[in-house]
Amino acid sequence: TEQNERLTRLVRTLLDMSELQSVARNDKIELHSLIEEVLTDLEPLAQEKNVELIQKTQNLRDEKAENKTADLILTGSDILIYRMLYNLVENAIKYNKPGGWVHVTLNADHQYFYLKVEDSGIGIPEDSLEHIYERFYRVDKSHSREIGGTGLGLAITRNAVLMHRGAIKVFSTEGEGTIFNVRIPLNYIA
Repeated sequence: TEQNERLTRLVRTLLDMSELQSVARNDKIELHSLIEEVLTDLEPLAQEKNVELIQKTQNLRDEKAENKTADLILTGSDILIYRMLYNLVENAIKYNKPGGWVHVTLNADHQYFYLKVEDSGIGIPEDSLEHIYERFYRVDKSHSREIGGTGLGLAITRNAVLMHRGAIKVFSTEGEGTIFNVRIPLNYIA
């Protein structure tokens, strides 16, 4: 039943959260490939919701390098960084409008990589912004059943960012959309 599925998802997510601290963070993560993987995995959901997914790359690292993006490698946990990206993009699709868009922009300098997930969605009310990373917090209680999920996505996302010594910020205008900005050191040492 649907109730059982929800419970199974919840238990799995709670286990994810409890295991976060013990996850090894020494993978070499090719960020472009990872973003492409996340967008490919979420493309069916985007099509179902009639939302366009767009990956943007800004001037990365050395302008003279032929393939500027090739060396954008992050040291960390592949699983956690995937999960962080997946949760942000999935939310951007779920809380969007038909005909809307999600832009995923990756940028870097010699110290940090910067990720921006921007959407044309329903936005987050100002009084909810400070609560969105709390476990089980739902902005819109009335639609939480039809949208699905466990209410733990952003809690896991924030933990994943913090465990890589990063920072996450959100900007949102109700009815117009939301922007999540993530900054993580490229040479993170656990």
